[in-house]
Amino acid sequence: MLAMNQSVIAITTLLIFWGVSAQADYYSEARGLTGYRLKSTLKMIISRSHKSKSYGSLYRFYAEGDIDRTYDNDGKILDIYSENPESTDPYNFQPSRRCGNYRGEADCYNREHLFPQSIFDKALPMRSDYFHVIPTDGYVNNRRGSFPFGEVGRRPKWISQNGSKLGANTTKGYRGMVFEPIDEFKGDVARAMLYFATRYEDRIAGWRHEMLNGTSQQVYKTWFLNVLLSWHKLDPVSDHERQRNDAGETFQGNRNPFIDHPEFVEMIWN
Repeated sequence: MLAMNQSVIAITTLLIFWGVSAQADYYSEARGLTGYRLKSTLKMIISRSHKSKSYGSLYRFYAEGDIDRTYDNDGKILDIYSENPESTDPYNFQPSRRCGNYRGEADCYNREHLFPQSIFDKALPMRSDYFHVIPTDGYVNNRRGSFPFGEVGRRPKWISQNGSKLGANTTKGYRGMVFEPIDEFKGDVARAMLYFATRYEDRIAGWRHEMLNGTSQQVYKTWFLNVLLSWHKLDPVSDHERQRNDAGETFQGNRNPFIDHPEFVEMIWN
C-alpha cells in the first residue's frame, strides 16, 4: 500500500511539474520583461496561438468550459450574477437554457461581452473571444448594457438577486453609471478586462468609451484602471478561473496570462 501511495504521489508531482513547465515555456519570451514591453510581448504570445472561433460556437463550448465544478459542483452553468458563494443560489441554468426572450431574472442565460461589443462594432475575433465573453443571466446582462464596471454608491439604481449592482460610480475621476459584480467575481472581471487590453492593444487606441484613454499602452483611463487593479488584489485567482483558462486554451488555443501569472498585472500597470 505504501509503495502504491508513493507511486501516486510521484505521478501527481510529475503531472504538476509538466503543467508548470508547459506554462513556463508558453511565456518564455516574456521572461525578465516589465512595463509595457511585457504587455506587448504577452500580446504577441497570446495572439500567435489564438484561433478565432465563430460566435455561435461559444454556446456549445459553455456546456464544457463553464459548468460549475467549483462552487456548487452541480453541473449547471456558472453565472456570476446568480452564483451565491455564501448561501443557496437564487436560481441556476441548465446548459440548454439559452436566451431567447426574457422578461426578468432567471429566464435564460446568454453571452455577455465584459468589454462591450458595441465598442468594436461586433467584429471578430473580439466578438467570440472566450476570455471576455461569459455566460450570464440575459436580463442582468441587459441591465448592465455597455456601462463600465465600477464601485456603486449607497443608493443603487438596481440590484440583482445575488447582489450585483447598477448605479452611480463612487471612484474618483468618474461619476457616471457603472455596474458592480459581487466581490467573489471582481477579480475575474478585472483579469478578463486586462486580458482584453493586452490581446487587442494594436486596435484599441482607435476605439471610444468611458473606460478608454485612447492609448495602446495604459489603455484604460486612470479611474477605471484603479478599479481593475483594486479588484485584482481584492479577489485572487479562483479554481473556477483556472479551470476556465484551461478550457479556453482547448477552445481557441491561447490563455489569459493574468490567471497564470497574477504578478504580471502590477509588473505592467504598477
